[in-house]
Amino acid sequence: MFKHFFTTELKYTFKQPMIYIFTGLIGLLVFFAVVSDNVIIGGAVGNVYRNAPHIIAVYTGVMTIFGLIIATAFFNNAALRDHQNQFNEILFSTPIKKSGYFFGRFFGALILATIPMLGVFIGMLIGSALAPVFGWIEADRFGAFYLSSFINNYFFIILPNMFFAGAIIYAFANIWKNTVISFVGALAVIVAFFISGTLMSDIENESIAAILDIFGIRTYSFMSKYYTPVEKNTLGLQITPILIYNRLLWGGLGLIILLTSYFTFSFKAKSKKVKAEKKQEDSKRTPFVLPKVSINFSSATSWKQFKSFFYINFLSIIKSTTFKILIIFSLLMLISNLSGGFEYFGLQSYPVTYKMLDIISSVSGLFTIIIVVFFSGELIWRDKDNHINEVIDATPHQSFVSLIAKVSSLVMITIVLYVFFVISAVIYQLGTGYTRIELGLYFSDFFVSYLGYYIIYSMVMVLIHALVSNKYIGYFISIILIFALDIILLIADIQSNMVALGETPRIIYSDMNSFGPALISSLWFNFYWISFALICLFLATLMWKRGTQANIKEKLSLIRKGMPNSFKISFFIILAAWFTLSGFVFYNTQVLNEYTTSDERELQAVEYEKTYKKYEDIALPKIAAIDYFIDIFPYQRDVKVKAEVTMINANKVAIDSLHFDCNSSWETEIKIPGAELVFEDEDFDYRIYKLAKPFQPGDTLEAVINTSYITKGFENEVSNSSIVENGTFLNNFQVLPSLGYNEGAEISDNNTRKKYDLPKKERMPELEEDCGPACDKNYLTGGLSDFINVETVISTASDQIAIAPGSLIKEWEEEGRKYFHYKVDHPSMNFYSFISARFEVAREKWNGIDVEIYYDAKHDVNIPKMTAAVKKSLKYYTENFGPYYHKQCRIIEFPRYSTFAQAFPGTMPYSESFGFIVNLEDEDENNVIDAVVAHEIAHQYWAHQVIGAEMQGSTMFSEGFSEYSSLMTMKNESNDPMKMREFLKYDHNRYLRGRSGELEKEMPLYKVENQGYIHYGKGSVILYALQDYIGEENVNKAMRGFLEEYRYKGPPYPTSLDFLEYLEPEVPDSLKYLIDDWFKEITLYDNRMTEASYKKLEEGIYEVNLTVESKKIKADSLGNETEVPINDWIDIGMFADDDESDLLFQRRVKIDQEKMDFTFVVDTIPAKAGIDPRHLLIDRVFKDNIKSVSEELTD
Repeated sequence: MFKHFFTTELKYTFKQPMIYIFTGLIGLLVFFAVVSDNVIIGGAVGNVYRNAPHIIAVYTGVMTIFGLIIATAFFNNAALRDHQNQFNEILFSTPIKKSGYFFGRFFGALILATIPMLGVFIGMLIGSALAPVFGWIEADRFGAFYLSSFINNYFFIILPNMFFAGAIIYAFANIWKNTVISFVGALAVIVAFFISGTLMSDIENESIAAILDIFGIRTYSFMSKYYTPVEKNTLGLQITPILIYNRLLWGGLGLIILLTSYFTFSFKAKSKKVKAEKKQEDSKRTPFVLPKVSINFSSATSWKQFKSFFYINFLSIIKSTTFKILIIFSLLMLISNLSGGFEYFGLQSYPVTYKMLDIISSVSGLFTIIIVVFFSGELIWRDKDNHINEVIDATPHQSFVSLIAKVSSLVMITIVLYVFFVISAVIYQLGTGYTRIELGLYFSDFFVSYLGYYIIYSMVMVLIHALVSNKYIGYFISIILIFALDIILLIADIQSNMVALGETPRIIYSDMNSFGPALISSLWFNFYWISFALICLFLATLMWKRGTQANIKEKLSLIRKGMPNSFKISFFIILAAWFTLSGFVFYNTQVLNEYTTSDERELQAVEYEKTYKKYEDIALPKIAAIDYFIDIFPYQRDVKVKAEVTMINANKVAIDSLHFDCNSSWETEIKIPGAELVFEDEDFDYRIYKLAKPFQPGDTLEAVINTSYITKGFENEVSNSSIVENGTFLNNFQVLPSLGYNEGAEISDNNTRKKYDLPKKERMPELEEDCGPACDKNYLTGGLSDFINVETVISTASDQIAIAPGSLIKEWEEEGRKYFHYKVDHPSMNFYSFISARFEVAREKWNGIDVEIYYDAKHDVNIPKMTAAVKKSLKYYTENFGPYYHKQCRIIEFPRYSTFAQAFPGTMPYSESFGFIVNLEDEDENNVIDAVVAHEIAHQYWAHQVIGAEMQGSTMFSEGFSEYSSLMTMKNESNDPMKMREFLKYDHNRYLRGRSGELEKEMPLYKVENQGYIHYGKGSVILYALQDYIGEENVNKAMRGFLEEYRYKGPPYPTSLDFLEYLEPEVPDSLKYLIDDWFKEITLYDNRMTEASYKKLEEGIYEVNLTVESKKIKADSLGNETEVPINDWIDIGMFADDDESDLLFQRRVKIDQEKMDFTFVVDTIPAKAGIDPRHLLIDRVFKDNIKSVSEELTD
């Protein structure tokens, strides 16, 4: 019997087109991801093959979420087909076995649910075969075919996922006999998946989240988080204990649900309770007289009808079980996201309203669109489903009134949902003790960011259902529209918001700058799309067939039959408005402002390089000094700049012409005495000026450069968020053209370069011991300047403060504007910022240095801590590295359109989301503000006093040294090695995860190529470990000697090899191997504590016996690893507590064998013992380093 129902289920479905359509859709999506760089699933590929086992696992995991919606159709059909066809009572009266029917249908649906997921493999195979043949993707970007990848992903991801989800969907369908409830069951699984993801926000919870992940996606992410590119190309989904635990957990739970559903399933029909009706005889019956009907189609009548329809529709949604369930799901997901807080290096931020808006946005978009899509169909088809459509349609009302009431009720539901979100967010804020509640901002954000979008989709969904003759076809088209349109636009490289349904420029709310420059553009796009949606609603009205059902052809014919005159007037007014708005939006976004797609920008970069690369090595002067005159008009978003530039010819040859690469977004005028503009490329704004006489070596030349940025209309997307009403933040590279050919404009991705026949591009020139002329350039300014003098007069609006580099010489007001005159105290790198905003200012003095914090009034909570952090940093650096050469040390807040902190000479801009709102009220151990402030101030030494040559390794002593300096500042404050271990774990993780995502080659630390995960993550870990091995003073002595040698010196600039010459004498002979292992090679460790026991020798004396295993591993640039003999000094330690916070014993021992035994005598019973207990060494798995110590059993 099982076989019969199993095969019948398969045969029935294979005769339907649905399964082939779904398989084709998934296959097509994966195919395009394989053959196109525009379609990305799960992140960038880089050095990983496009058909690598890792990529297959990622694609499978991501597509499983979409596949679950598809699977619902199969499980629902298996459970309800007989019921919906009213064949169930006949079938169930025959002598069939319950188990055969129940499980036959279920497992038939299970196999069917997995078949569309095979589209992942089909799309991968076809794409991998065709892409090289047609030249879409180069053949060398594809690797070997691993059958095991397909098998493992099918049996350990697809099949278990569909089994668990299918058990829930099948159970729901059998209990409630309702298709909608089946889809709610599927949604419940997806919601649970997203909720479990909040556990991944902290490193400590990753393994728990990996086991609890429903789909196994995060399980694989956890397993592969440290995979190297080579491992990604060969390993993929491996059968590991954590994967088996995860699959057994959810498979077992699915089995319990399935068996529970089986035992509650019955062939018997549920008895219906019939209420007895009491008949009352009324002896005195009064005849009912029909009132005289007066038909009135006035606007007042239409308004009453609208209200009536609206209330009926709105209440039908509010009272529906489905809506209540969706509300619960959405609130659960919101609460889950809120409960995870706002993780920031293990700390939490204050729940400021913009943070809450971001959380609401992450949830509301999904659930609101689900509600709009689902209930648009329910409202349109409800009367037909209840067989009262002909009665309703016969009533005297206009179809447009009925449809606009349906749209209005859908929009009102989105408002209700958003109100629930706001209430939850406010409760969370109050619950955490945060009381600056901004209700106005919550609702302003809704009207600015969401309302128009929901109105548009409501009207379009109504049109779709008015057009089709089947509710589920309408749902299918709606879902396809939502997903397929984005994919089509990606493939076609269309990025205009005029084409993407309902899209507007992205708005980022900032406490400093409110809704920002995208607000006006967003409003105009909303008007454009709402007028389009109204046209859709008019068309829906024309096609609305009242009475009996009609097919699509009949509905389309209704349009041709014409419309009433009053309707025509309204329709053509809306149509004219849409055409007018289309022209207006198009003019602003694609005529007045430049609109380019990513493909066009790529082609422009190719053409620029092929045209002007020949000028890369021409002789150019160096900038020696600049006097700036800058006028910022923040409320108009305009900037005008005049720069008097002094240049010197530092070459050995004369210069006969000057080349400038100008920013096409800025109007530029260059005046050079006696020079003639002999070439100007208007497309790239590349200019060549012929000098009146050759510019001789050692001579200077004065030039005046005028630039201006004038905001014109509005854009498709905001291209310049540096100039805003409150928080303008510019640097010198933005406001002035660059000298000569701009190598930074080249395409950096070598796979893309190969596509355009461009030569391979190295990230940085190769490190050379005797670099010669190569060391004449530093990596920041590229040989166009060294340390220069800068003076600035900058003006802004009367209610703002403008800040430029250097000391403030003078401040005044003139003609309603504020003026500030600044002068740099010491020649510095040609890297400066210019900022203007409505600031509050905190000022203090430290040893004659002005400590200033410029901040927004809303973000004052951490200002005292920032000021203290500045002082602590300056104290450590002046004591250990030397003088601070500026008279001021400024921290300046800027809007969160960028989320970084950056160091300019004496000035350090911080994003408003970067430290200003971190909650440190009860935090003594992990003061991230100390770390961030210390890092940026360290740049005043490492990058601004000494800067590396433009070659490999230069960022080791700018970023790496700064991160080390930051850690040492914190170490000297805490004096607790275990607290430092907690902070170092983030740097370990940054490095190991970063090397997993390396797009080209991992380099050793001394050859780092501006790779953040190396110079930040690895650099800080290595240098911190080094000071522990050889002593803080010795490391600092080497750094100080290096700094003193090259402080504020021009070319030749130092390299990492120069630093190693200072470091090597400070390293004892027994530890010289660390220079090669940690700096010159890629070295990892695999340390494990395998046995740990103690026995009591006498009172207060205990013998601890430990067995450790230790491996030393060398890796190449792609991640190929080779084990080498170990002969290293490594710490052995013991903890007094299970929390590993009290390190009671530590000894550094020589490990020269893979497995070794150690015996120590201590005076306290240890709770745990470990090898490398403070995690100084780079080890991919730290958890097995430490083991609980047990008492030895004696005979």
